Amino acid sequence: MITAHRRRGRRPRRDDTGASAIELVLYMPLLMIAILLAVQFCLTYLGVQAASAAAREGNRVARVTGSAADGAAKAREYARDLGRGVLESPQVTIQQDGDVMRTRVSGNAPRIVPFLPVTNVEETVEGPIEQFMEDTG
Repeated sequence: MITAHRRRGRRPRRDDTGASAIELVLYMPLLMIAILLAVQFCLTYLGVQAASAAAREGNRVARVTGSAADGAAKAREYARDLGRGVLESPQVTIQQDGDVMRTRVSGNAPRIVPFLPVTNVEETVEGPIEQFMEDTG
């Protein structure tokens, strides 16, 4: 009699078997989307850094040599070597405005998330053309 009384006073136990599997099925797509977005952000960031480095190097060569063609060639080479895998189809333009060289490197970062638009990256660097000045001292 005592055991029957205790059984009636207890709450029935819910069976939690399989709850973890259901939670995993529900949360896994959200987790995968978050991971893909993080990787896409990192690839875009690396593309910007590669474009920036190529623009700086191309501008340095153009400012030192005074030749926009030499600077553009160096920037293309730098973008091709350094940006391999993180900067697709780089384009380089160098303009001379008076005594200032302006270098622009643009391209596309790799896209792994299909529903995002194409990630264009662009960096512009400018600086004065280097000139040798004799010491009149």
